[in-house]
Amino acid sequence: MPALISANEIPPMVTAALISLLALPESPTAVSAKIVGASLFKNGYAVVVREIPVERDGTYLLAEVPQSSLGTLWFSFSSQGNRGKLVEITSTTAKKSNPYNFANLEQILRGNVGKTLTLTYNMVNGPQTVTGVLKSAEGSLVVIEAESKTLAIQREVVTQISSEKGGLVYGASIETTTRGLRFRTTGGKGAIVMVGLEQGLSWAPSYAVDMTDKKKLTLVAKATILNDLDNLKAIELKLITGFPNVPYAQFLDPLISGQSIGEFGNMLNGIGQAGMPGGMGGMLTQNAPAPAARFAMADMAVSVPSTGAGGEQKEDLFFYKQPGVTLDRGDRGSYTMFQIVSDYEELYALDLDDSTTNNVEYRGVAAGPQDVWHSLKFKNNGAQPLTTGVATTFSGGEVVGQDKLSYIPVGGDAELKINKSLDIRAEVTEEEESRERGAIKNGQGYPLFDLVTVKGTLEATNLKPVKIKFRVRKDLTGEVIEAPEKPVVTKTTRGLSQVNTTSRLIWNSEIEPGKKLNLSYRYKLYVRTQG
Repeated sequence: MPALISANEIPPMVTAALISLLALPESPTAVSAKIVGASLFKNGYAVVVREIPVERDGTYLLAEVPQSSLGTLWFSFSSQGNRGKLVEITSTTAKKSNPYNFANLEQILRGNVGKTLTLTYNMVNGPQTVTGVLKSAEGSLVVIEAESKTLAIQREVVTQISSEKGGLVYGASIETTTRGLRFRTTGGKGAIVMVGLEQGLSWAPSYAVDMTDKKKLTLVAKATILNDLDNLKAIELKLITGFPNVPYAQFLDPLISGQSIGEFGNMLNGIGQAGMPGGMGGMLTQNAPAPAARFAMADMAVSVPSTGAGGEQKEDLFFYKQPGVTLDRGDRGSYTMFQIVSDYEELYALDLDDSTTNNVEYRGVAAGPQDVWHSLKFKNNGAQPLTTGVATTFSGGEVVGQDKLSYIPVGGDAELKINKSLDIRAEVTEEEESRERGAIKNGQGYPLFDLVTVKGTLEATNLKPVKIKFRVRKDLTGEVIEAPEKPVVTKTTRGLSQVNTTSRLIWNSEIEPGKKLNLSYRYKLYVRTQG
């Protein structure tokens, strides 16, 4: 029997080795991150909240790392009594097993060497079977050791493989290396919470406007949620509208990108030189209406109940709430968000764009009939804004038009373009009345700009059997001299490099059935001297 050695007799070198062995870190526990909430923009990005449950103090490894944008990846730790701490977050390489099933008999043979199998193979005198231990399946031969003999069979004649004990191996796994996140926690049971801007979740709003009732319209707002990110199970999503500023969404956070220091430095230099990355200026943005812009919103009362839970304003953004969303990756879901009922009026609108380009190059009004649009005018009297989206108009169950609805705040006025009206004929002409050549000269007396007076006339005929409300908007470059029918005139200031101011004229009139409306205006502007 060997002699026992006391602790005091252990050599110092051995003691150091034992201490070093005991101090080795434990293998991290593999964990996964579940999505518990997300706020969705319309361009495919979403602020995603993930949760990683942990049972005790220890080290944990997340192999499936969310692809979060630069500067948006943040972590916290929640535990009972808030005693827990997330003491370490490290990005490291991690090994990952990817299971797959064998695709043919050759792979199954190679994966079952050493197993007891029954093989069926073809011979000249018909199919044969043999049961034994598979010794080899390399090359073109299969070697199997039966009770009384060892057989070498051409692999190509094997037609079936079975195992009486159900031990047939028909799959394997490939181990790959990926980027992982390692966490170390203290404080017992809790959850690691991570938030980041990720690509793969989006939403598309749309509206249906029912104008069957001639006094009140019904607007229904719908959200289609697109999920290409991960499985979602009974979680609340928030659908964002507003003007968020996230210019670096296309760049991965350095904690997870795996970039070298040189690559990351080059990326930062590129951002610094270019400012906002190309194409990012309009990212995540919300179209807002220009003054007197046309919007199209359409709505019909639908039988799908609203599942939304209202929304909330946070600074300059509005978040529509959509609870209880369950979508697998690749799924799409349709959700009715809310409904409003509003008084409205039908309007026929003629919008005439500016005839001058570059502030001094007059092109004139296009000849021929002008497009008059049948529109609806109403107020957003709901509890939430109307975000930019496609709107379809219905009347008596039929689709009568479609257009884009731009952002309308709560209490704001909306104008919905339905379709062109063929029963309202409108023509506009503009002609030069006078020209003062060389009204503006340079220091040497060379003429630069002529001062031109333009007269415009408009004639609109109502061929409908009812009286209509008719609105005309005319944008122009120059200064209005005369407008006998007294439109509302809005004048802008002249830019530092501009010669002319710009103006907008708006007439609101009514036209009796079969009658004509005549409008006129005169304005002057500087145009570039020719010749």
